[in-house]
Amino acid sequence: MEACTARDEAGEPFPICFDPGNALLLGAGGLVQAGEAAPELRAGILLRTSRSSRSKGTPWLNTHRLLVTEARTGTARRGLTATLYEGNLRRHLEEGFILVPTARPVRIPFPFDLTLAVRVGHYERRVWEGPGWTLETGRAALLVDPLRSPTARVWLGVGPAASHTLRHSREGTVHELSPFTSLLLDAGYETEDGAWAARVTALAGWTVGLEGEGRFRAREEASLERLLLAVNDQPVWLRLSGSHVHADAGVDRGGEWTVGLGLTLRAWSAR
Repeated sequence: MEACTARDEAGEPFPICFDPGNALLLGAGGLVQAGEAAPELRAGILLRTSRSSRSKGTPWLNTHRLLVTEARTGTARRGLTATLYEGNLRRHLEEGFILVPTARPVRIPFPFDLTLAVRVGHYERRVWEGPGWTLETGRAALLVDPLRSPTARVWLGVGPAASHTLRHSREGTVHELSPFTSLLLDAGYETEDGAWAARVTALAGWTVGLEGEGRFRAREEASLERLLLAVNDQPVWLRLSGSHVHADAGVDRGGEWTVGLGLTLRAWSAR
């Protein structure tokens, strides 16, 4: 787009708009977790794709996050969090409706986009807790989006989620299932030039072990990013983040608050 290109004194063009969701992600900063500070490194691959449905011509707005890894160093809070794949596949409906196949078929307006939110292979290792790890083998949610934005820059999805998690400790491995007994919220906003980006996710609901015991857990995460500068057309954002976990942190299923501040480089994200 011409609005996303400027020219220097020699007349050479250079980009001034960037896509926060389409890049190679590299980040560094610090966080405070349960009152203790630790440096953190982040890396991952972000991709956006879109296509039209062959049957209806309605677009799919897809966001993919691959191999997103966060490593906490230092002596007090060393740990690693890694996600093999996370994706939001949203189908934008120009005129959504539900067909009721009665004797006289009825069409009922359905003013929502539909999103399939998937996460596979979410691993967490918290060294300060001793031996043990947690692995969410898979999570899937069907979300409805009342905003129905025709672009991938704005979204608000909420709906039921199912998941399976393993928690391994000295005592053995425990299985936890959430058979669509949890509710997932995923919302975000980005300005057209990519100067500002915000995302909020929340998950709350009940999980059940193989022995039949159930428990309630919840977690919320939020981030706000502001574009600071671009070095050789590679943009750098200032990132402020925060999270809260209730009865779901680590092997011991604890609760905690986390606040982080750092810099994020998204290489090759020029529009």
